[in-house]
Formats: sequence, C-alpha cells, structure tokens
Amino acid sequence: MKAFLGLSLIFALEIIQQSTALTFYPRGSRSRVPRRPTGEGTLQSRDKKNIMDAGSLERILALKGGYDSTIGPDPSNPIQFFTLAGGMCPYAARTLIVFHELGLPFETVEISGKPDWYLQINPRGKVPAIRVPADNNEVIYESSICDEYLCDMYNNMNQDSTSTLMPNDPIQRARIRLLNDQTDTVLSPAFFTYFMNNNDTKDEEMLQKLENALNFFENALKTYGGPYFNGLEFTLADVHLLPFFLRMVVTLRHYKKYTLSEEKYPRLLKWFELCSERNSVKVASKPDQVIIETYKKFKDMNYKFGGLNKN
Repeated sequence: MKAFLGLSLIFALEIIQQSTALTFYPRGSRSRVPRRPTGEGTLQSRDKKNIMDAGSLERILALKGGYDSTIGPDPSNPIQFFTLAGGMCPYAARTLIVFHELGLPFETVEISGKPDWYLQINPRGKVPAIRVPADNNEVIYESSICDEYLCDMYNNMNQDSTSTLMPNDPIQRARIRLLNDQTDTVLSPAFFTYFMNNNDTKDEEMLQKLENALNFFENALKTYGGPYFNGLEFTLADVHLLPFFLRMVVTLRHYKKYTLSEEKYPRLLKWFELCSERNSVKVASKPDQVIIETYKKFKDMNYKFGGLNKN
C-alpha cells in the first residue's frame, strides 16, 4: 500500500509539473476586504516543496492533471475564481473587485493559455469564470454575468444587509446595464483602436471617437449627481469601467502623450480618483510600469483585443 501511494504521489507530481501553472489561494476572510494570501498559503504547480507543504497526501493525489488540475478545492470555500496568471486581465479584475467589495470567501486559480482542462470548465477559454463546488460545480463566465451572480448570491445570503453594488430597483439595474454596455461596445473599442493606431493621419479622427465616448460617461455623472455613476452608491457600473479606464489613462499618457483634460472631464477624473482609493480597487489594480510593459507587447504584436482593435 505504501509503495502504491508513493508511486501515485510521484505520478501526480510529474503531471502537475508538466501542467499549466496554477496558484491556489485559501479561504478568504469574511471581512469587508479580505487580504490576499501570500507565501505559505499558495500552491505552485512547478514547485514540489510548495506542493508537499500545501496539504495532505489525499489532496495531492486528487490533483489529477489532464482534464482538471483544480480538483480538490477547500470544501468550506464556496467559490473558485479563474483568472490569468499575473492578474493583468481587466475583465477578471472586475470580478476580483466584486469579490472584495462583498467580502466573499473564494479560491483563486490562475491559468496560462487555454489548457484542455480549463476548456472543459469554460468552453470559451476566457476569464473570468467562477465555479461553485457547493452547487454541483455550476460554472458561470463572462465578467458582467459573474458580477451580477455574486451580488445576487450575496443578497440571498444577507437579506437583512443587502449590497448596493447591484440595486433591487429595476430602473437602476437597467441603468447600470446600459452603462456597462456603453463601456463594452463604445468606449473599449474606441480606446483600443486609438491606442493601437500607427497611422498619424487617422489619429485625430480616432481620438474624437474616444472623447465622444468619454463625454457619455462625463454626462452620466452629471445627470445622476455623482460621485459615482448611480449617484451616491458605488455599483457595478463603476466596477465595469474601472479596470479599462486605468489601462486607458496609463497607456495613452505614455504611448500617445494624451492626458484627459480636467476642463473636459472634471467629474470623470474625480470619479477615478475616488474609486482608486477603495481597497477593492487597489487589490485589483496594477502598477503603471507593469501596464506599460504589458501593453508594449500588445503593440508589438498588433494585438486585436478580441476584435476591439478596429484597425
């Protein structure tokens, strides 16, 4: 029996070493903004010592590789959160902000590329995705759907103290969804198309489209009174735009020498400053230099950003 367990352990470790790098973070705190665990609580697939320290033999043997290297979550952890290694994806950043705003416990699984085991979890191969082991391993993907699900789940569990991230009022919910659609279908394509453009003769036209898109959000803050897009409460409308707005501000300042004018966008800039002070946003944000270096790679490869770059 000992020999069998020994051979099984070696086999498991060899498969894990060959698989996509994963990072497991243990159960989050129930505090308002749970602290991201580091060091001793992590499991790196390429580090045998970390694997041995991270859990029991049974847990290690449960990591079957191949189909799904994430089998064996902490049963007390209701949700697994799938994101890209390094945490640079703005879509996944939205859902990370929501987790921390709600103080929900979760386990982070980082992926690289589109390994086969992940395609069986999310056939689109994109992040974010969340899986709920306690609910027959139900899988939810697409950032806006993940975020609304988390808000609804939280409110169902805490009916005496519901979250305002996604209000119950139908008009407010529709308003938030329309603002989110504006981010996805108008602002994001305008930003990435202008950022990636290398034809100077088209820059002015593309910048005008971007500024028109920004005007929409400036006016929304004015219409609903601010300081957030739904008035006094921080909601999913703010969450949805924030990761893209951060990347836009940093990359356009560095690569296009373009800075948002305080005269044109006083409310937007105050909104961004206010949101950036939230602990949830700090956790999900990246340093300017990391963003600059990452987006240089995108420029060098003429990246299409899933069709958002219209060049």
